[in-house]
Amino acid sequence: MRSARPGTTQLTVILVVLAGLSLAAQWPTFPDPTVPRTADGEPDLDAPAPRTADGKPDFTGVWQNAWFYDGRVRPLPESPPGAPPPATFGDVFENFTGELPLRPWAAELKAARREENSKDNPDAHCLPMGLMQFHMHPQPRKVIQTPNLILILYEGNAGIRQIFTDGRSLPDNDPQPWWYGYSVGRWEGDTLVVETSGFRDDGWLDIEGSPRTDAARMIERWQRPAYGRVQIDVTIDDPKAYTRPFDVRVHHRIMLDGLFDAEIIEFICDENNRAPELMVGK
Repeated sequence: MRSARPGTTQLTVILVVLAGLSLAAQWPTFPDPTVPRTADGEPDLDAPAPRTADGKPDFTGVWQNAWFYDGRVRPLPESPPGAPPPATFGDVFENFTGELPLRPWAAELKAARREENSKDNPDAHCLPMGLMQFHMHPQPRKVIQTPNLILILYEGNAGIRQIFTDGRSLPDNDPQPWWYGYSVGRWEGDTLVVETSGFRDDGWLDIEGSPRTDAARMIERWQRPAYGRVQIDVTIDDPKAYTRPFDVRVHHRIMLDGLFDAEIIEFICDENNRAPELMVGK
């Protein structure tokens, strides 16, 4: 398994993203009385996950990617044998071993995007990112869970995602392709299973440019094993770009007061965006 340490392209994009973040507090400290605490009063991140009125795990909260929190890049949690390898912000295949499942044209496109320093990545141009990039983005996301809808507010590029859990099916009437696709969720025990389709044909799964086409179907399995942690196993099934479906794992960590700010901030990406000038081709 290769190291998950960020590469040059990845670090460049991180610096561009973080340049727009303020380290000053936004809201005054407002301790949440529902946070479980240890005997010495510290947040108990290993406490059982909260549950909704109907007994389902509650994913509500502000979450930061586990590879970047407390202002520092952190090592990714190791995946146990047989588990999906952890995805990284730079490359979803960073921790894969053996032959990668890219079709020849997809491998060529990814190499070309990387050769151009990923200058056309939507994130650099304040356009909506793909869901995998959002999963791995250093900027946090806020999950709001209701009985029939899970709403995710992404600080990065002010993205908004809806996951309908009201029993509806994915659209099959040739829907208008969307940047984030169409998402529906269902429960399998304590696991939230989310299926997404209806993507645009020009997506990026990561900073290095692993492609995603309009044939893609994404399945996420959300679990909250403890109060402070969320684990998402993602299956990408895109027969246009890949020779087989593949799985990756994403880890998120809850944000509380004292970790930057406990709320997402207003991030207007288009305001004085200099990233396209900095990210030039070869």
